[in-house]
Amino acid sequence: MGRTLPIPVFCRVCGDKSFGKHYGVYCCDGCSCFFKRSVRRKIIYSCIAGSGTCTVDKARRNWCPFCRLQKCLRVNMNVAAVQEERGPRKIKTQKHLENENIISKNWNTRNDHIFEIGAQIFLTSLRQCRMTEPLIVLPMNEQNKILNKTWHQIFVLMAAFWPSNLINIINCSGLSEENLLATLITNHRAMKLDSVEYNLILTLILCRPDLCNQEFKNELATLDINAKCALMKHVSMKSLTRYYGIITCILSVTENVSKCIKNVFFDPSIRDVPINHLISVIT
Repeated sequence: MGRTLPIPVFCRVCGDKSFGKHYGVYCCDGCSCFFKRSVRRKIIYSCIAGSGTCTVDKARRNWCPFCRLQKCLRVNMNVAAVQEERGPRKIKTQKHLENENIISKNWNTRNDHIFEIGAQIFLTSLRQCRMTEPLIVLPMNEQNKILNKTWHQIFVLMAAFWPSNLINIINCSGLSEENLLATLITNHRAMKLDSVEYNLILTLILCRPDLCNQEFKNELATLDINAKCALMKHVSMKSLTRYYGIITCILSVTENVSKCIKNVFFDPSIRDVPINHLISVIT
C-alpha cells in the first residue's frame, strides 16, 4: 500500500484526517511536520501544565508541544526515519491538494474550529512579538512581564489579519462576548493597516517601560517616541486624523477583553492553566 489512501483514516496523534503514513504511522500532515521539525531541530519542550497529561486532539494539538511530541513517540513514529530523510518529498498532485483543502474544513464542531484558530493566533502572535523590537533586546523574564499585560491587544491585532473568515465564525452565536470580539476585530480590520503601520503599532503596544526594570526603561521610552513619530509621519500622507483613529482603535482593546478572549477561544482547551504560564513557555 502506498502513502496516499483513497479514503482518509484518523491521525494516530490528534485524530484529524490522515491520507497516509508518515514516519511509519498514519498521521495528518500537521503532526508529521511537527514531528519532523522537533526531531531535526532537537527541540526540548516543557509541558504547559507541568503534568505531561495535556489533551492532544485536533482542536488542542497546538497548545502543548511537549505532550504532542510524547504522543508522537507513544504511537511509534520513527525518529530514525526523520534523521535519514534526504531532500524534499515529491510535490503532491493537484487533486490531493484539493482534497486536503476540503478536509481541513470538516471540523467536528464549531467550537473545535474556534479553539484551533485561537491557538494558532496566540502562538503566532507571541512568537512574532519575541522577534520584534522592543522585546528582542530584553531578557525572557522582562519579555513575559510585557506580554502578560499586552497579549490581548496583540491577539486582536493579529486576528484582524488572520486569513480565515474569523468574524463570521464567532459572530453567529449571539453571545455577547463573541459579538464584542467580532466588533473589535472588525474595527481593526477596517483600519486597513499597511505593513509599516502594523509593525509600528506592534512596537507601540510592546513599548512598556512602566513594566520593566530600570535598566531597560530609557531604551523602551526612546523606542516608543521614535515609533510614534514614525507612525505620525507615515499616516500623515493618507489622512491628518488617521493617527488618532489608529491609536483610539488600539486603546479600545482594554484589559477586560483578555477574559473574553480566554472564554471564547481557549476554554475549555487549557482548563485551569493560567495565561501567564502559557506565555512563559512559548518561545
